[in-house]
Amino acid sequence: MKYITFTVPCYNSAAYMERCVDSLLIGGEDVEILLIDDGSTDRTGEIADEYERNYPGIVRAVHKSNGGHGSGVNAGLHLATGCYFKVVDSDDWLSEDAYRRLLARVKEFCTGAVAELMDQPDLIVCNYTYNHLEEGTAHTMAYRNVFPAETPCTWNDIGHFRPSQY
Repeated sequence: MKYITFTVPCYNSAAYMERCVDSLLIGGEDVEILLIDDGSTDRTGEIADEYERNYPGIVRAVHKSNGGHGSGVNAGLHLATGCYFKVVDSDDWLSEDAYRRLLARVKEFCTGAVAELMDQPDLIVCNYTYNHLEEGTAHTMAYRNVFPAETPCTWNDIGHFRPSQY
């Protein structure tokens, strides 16, 4: 079973996409990674094909004509087989610790005792960090004021988003 499908829309991402894909590979056989080459004119498609060859059953390279980011996301949605779906932009990467914690939690939701005791959540919201590598700065986007930590909730349980929390 694939617990999470990661769709990575890529357009001329050859210079940086490997950091993204390498961070996703930590999930191993529990995840699928769909690299959507959206009509790139650089080596993006070749790099995607190389990952597919090196990680069969985990990575799939998809080549399509350029349609923009949303078109790439939709291509991934169409092909996804995972219990959950996540878009990761090709210039993003996941923290190994946070990723392992998320994957463990998703496995609980999709199998085992937790799946039997409660409805599977429709959405999982995680904090994230903007790393501005060129400037050497980072800003974490946290949602403590909106969602109870590590707790399933309904619309009636959530707080209000601040304008900066998108």
